[in-house]
Amino acid sequence: MRNLICAYNDFSLWEIKERNELPYLDQFVLKVYYYHHLKQNYYPQDELSMMIQEDNDSLMNSSFFVAYDNSRRIIGTIKLQKWDGENELSIEKDFKVDLKKIIRSLPLKPRQIYHIGRFAIDQNLIRRDPGLTQNRLKILKSLMYYALFPVFEKKSNIFLCECDEKLLTKLKFLGIYPQVIGPPKVHLGSKTLPIYCNHDGIKEFIKQNDCLSYV
Repeated sequence: MRNLICAYNDFSLWEIKERNELPYLDQFVLKVYYYHHLKQNYYPQDELSMMIQEDNDSLMNSSFFVAYDNSRRIIGTIKLQKWDGENELSIEKDFKVDLKKIIRSLPLKPRQIYHIGRFAIDQNLIRRDPGLTQNRLKILKSLMYYALFPVFEKKSNIFLCECDEKLLTKLKFLGIYPQVIGPPKVHLGSKTLPIYCNHDGIKEFIKQNDCLSYV
């Protein structure tokens, strides 16, 4: 499925659930990660293969939200995955978070648990286009809004994420208030933390950006 969410003058936002799109999306994510953190224009092919396999395995419960420029180049991605309660999430595997223990400690049993990942924005591409540069904050907010809205729909829902330390600061600036649930880990040259966030932690962001909703 490929669904146009909204089209602006300089970019468009799509929801994508097509298997044949995964290699292109994961290539974009790795390219952005490796250049942003390590200033490398290459990435390991085995890491790409692993990401594609992970996304294939979780595709039935996932959506990618993808921003394109007017030349159909990817400028940003984010992935929302609904956890089935069984398959191991990356936050468990890579950060050794005891997810079931975290869930038991919450005051309200979550109705649905989501994982957010594959978040990447090509800032170099945006800087080369005056229209995209002018809309860089809207691109960020649009990707975040559509990934977070399903979490916001039920007060007991939560989301989990592995979050770069710099991005964590930016989330708070945007009105998203997650909680750290484990020690940090250096990933691709960046200090990354496992976090979770509930309905109360995102309601300010959703309400402030309700104008982005075209659904």
